[in-house]
Amino acid sequence: MKCMIIGGFLGSGKTTTIRKLIEYLGAQGQRIAIIVNEIGEIGIDGDTISDGGVETREITNGCVCCTLRISMEYTIKNLIASYRPDTIIIEPTGIAFPRQIKSNIESMGIPEMRFTPIVNLVDPCRLGSDEGDLQNFVKNQIEDAEVLGINKVDLIGQEKLLETCLLLRKVNPKARIVHFSARQGGEALDKLFSLIGRNSQNKTINEARNSVEMSGVSAYSTEFEIISQEIPLETSVSVSGQILDGIRNRVTELNPEFTGHIKLSFTHKEDFVKGSVTSAYEKPEIEILKKESNSRSRIKILSAVTSVSREELIKTVDTTVTGQLENRQISYIKVEKNDNVSRQSTIGPFQQKYF
Repeated sequence: MKCMIIGGFLGSGKTTTIRKLIEYLGAQGQRIAIIVNEIGEIGIDGDTISDGGVETREITNGCVCCTLRISMEYTIKNLIASYRPDTIIIEPTGIAFPRQIKSNIESMGIPEMRFTPIVNLVDPCRLGSDEGDLQNFVKNQIEDAEVLGINKVDLIGQEKLLETCLLLRKVNPKARIVHFSARQGGEALDKLFSLIGRNSQNKTINEARNSVEMSGVSAYSTEFEIISQEIPLETSVSVSGQILDGIRNRVTELNPEFTGHIKLSFTHKEDFVKGSVTSAYEKPEIEILKKESNSRSRIKILSAVTSVSREELIKTVDTTVTGQLENRQISYIKVEKNDNVSRQSTIGPFQQKYF
């Protein structure tokens, strides 16, 4: 049984890459299980990659490389017992230390578990040319990798690609470097997948580092159930984009150079809208996916950004989402979490009440 760890900082394109990897492995007849780790209390990526007969587990509200080690062990052993996958793919949070995850799994003593090379994805648009400008946990992720994947090359020129290659080679002289566009696919992405299928050669470490503390990232996630019955797809797309725009604009006011990832999913009947934004300088990316008919309509938001207080982030996300929904006269229920117990507060376009 293979274990694939695919890391990368927030917004590097892990989920899109993994969705393509699932197709690649599925064509080989493999049984695949995915463990998605989100730093916030509510997961989004699990909804995105859970189709196609793939067994998916979400581990939320922390990082599996440090604060959620016990949850990771339980999840892996449960998957093996109940599903017996050929390959387990682990998508950690964007602040995780992949080699520490590997070390933790090795200590579980799981028979016949073998590891493929640790992959770390980078978005060249968000890297400069100076090693000294890298945040410590980003640098550690690059150092941990056996394969470095430069994603989103369709958005850059050859000069920027060369600059990124030189920076990565300086930080990690031993890793294989592959550049590709997960969105576009093609031979370059297949090359990455062929490298992923090999056995890992690197030794692990026993050093325990707390990724959450080292990152300086504030995180907040929330969920809204939609009560309105008729919402055109165009409205779902428009609302999603405006919510992401509003959050990005406010976070930019608080920290013009913020680094992070703001993710959204809007599920309504058979429509599934996924959106994200990763910096002050880009427009939200919106993707429309078709899903099986959903019994509940809901919006999920996950935000994780640097150098913004969690209190400000919570206020920003909640006021932006509720403001957009009320402007469109869309009725909703905000799902609150308090001490791991969920409660719901009903909020309509013009009133708010609790029960």
